[in-house]
Amino acid sequence: MLFDCRGHEVTALNQNAVDHFDNTVSLFLAHSKKTPEALSLTLDTDPQMVIALVAKGFFYKMLAKITTDPIALEAVFKAKLSVRERGANHRERELLQALDDWCYGDMDKAISRLDNLLDVYPLDALTVKLNHACQFLRGKNHGMRASTTKILSAWNEGIRDYGFVLGCHCFGLEETGSYAEAEKTGKYGVELAPNDAWGTHAVGHVLEMSNRPTEGLAWLNQYQDEWEQCNNFSYHMHWHKALFHLELGQKEDVLKLYDSYIRKDHTDDFRDISNGVSLLYRLELEGVDVGNRWEEMATLSANHVNDHSLAFADAHYLLAILSSGNRNAADAFIDTMQQKSLGEGTSQQVFRDFGMPLAKAIHACKTGDDDKCVDHLLPVFDDLQQIGGSHAQRDVFHRLLIDATIRSGRHSTAKNLLSRRLEARPDNIWALQRMDKISGAGDVSSRDKVEMSA
Repeated sequence: MLFDCRGHEVTALNQNAVDHFDNTVSLFLAHSKKTPEALSLTLDTDPQMVIALVAKGFFYKMLAKITTDPIALEAVFKAKLSVRERGANHRERELLQALDDWCYGDMDKAISRLDNLLDVYPLDALTVKLNHACQFLRGKNHGMRASTTKILSAWNEGIRDYGFVLGCHCFGLEETGSYAEAEKTGKYGVELAPNDAWGTHAVGHVLEMSNRPTEGLAWLNQYQDEWEQCNNFSYHMHWHKALFHLELGQKEDVLKLYDSYIRKDHTDDFRDISNGVSLLYRLELEGVDVGNRWEEMATLSANHVNDHSLAFADAHYLLAILSSGNRNAADAFIDTMQQKSLGEGTSQQVFRDFGMPLAKAIHACKTGDDDKCVDHLLPVFDDLQQIGGSHAQRDVFHRLLIDATIRSGRHSTAKNLLSRRLEARPDNIWALQRMDKISGAGDVSSRDKVEMSA
């Protein structure tokens, strides 16, 4: 019998392979750029190691690209062959089945399976992070929080990677509005694991939602040497810095971050594109001329016309394409989105219920029909977390909707949305500026009356 660093039985060729995989998991938790190398070393040591093949499949599935889905499926097939030849334990079989569920369209079932595994194996750091990541992509804020809450009592400082688990818990607390507890938990986690970029960023989210931009910059700068060792997640950390600068009115600093870090490498990962798109749109709403920066975003986004794995990603792709003025490419993109929404599966349901209304709203907004934008987006606004991402990331669509209500003269609706925003974020400068702008607005329109009574 072979065991990992937390006492779980592992089916593997030798302990060397298990040790390599333990290192892979720790690097994965840290969002390290060395994770692929560590996984390759594991599979070089034992090409049939089931749990390593499953991890590879999940890693590629998370890229949300049609070109990487076959690699995830190949990992499933190889893992199943290994199970037939070598056997596997309960944990490995369930992880493999969760990957299989997701590859064949049922992400919700995959998440449920991962979450149930934590009831039996609360110290399984790989499953903790996979479950957290999948729930994040699926927009299950309360699920993220619940999944880490139920396992925390099993962990302590003497167990490897405890700080990273606290980082995940911090993020779930923040996304469900428990800011004080999240900040305390996250800072303790980062104290234990200074290289936990996710935990560092989770505390950054607390400071963003609490309208503390100066503290936010100081916090991120304090750990910058650590998180700059990450994979492309480091671009997202610079994105958070840019948000703080924008809140402080330091728009030139935002553009410098955009050019020097956030879009320095011109990658086409959906997370990197989302960073760039949402930041450019925020800048434009504040009257900043972003020059020709939309062209790169639009070109890369149009290349994803057949992916349609995540509605969150598609919304950013579409916003980029329309912001560059390419109506034909945008229409083609929406057509293929519509086709995707007709199938069966978790992502198809999300596209039908939320992705398509959001896409139509973005299209209407960018083609000058603010009334139609509001008509499409307002009915799904309260459940927009279903597309995935964080509050800070989805905020670009909240701003889009609020500004559309203002431009279309639907001031009572705008005031209602802004009031709700200010309840959650009392000192939010952006909301206060908008509220001041419409404070002397005229009578409630008939359309506003309908929306307010709905």
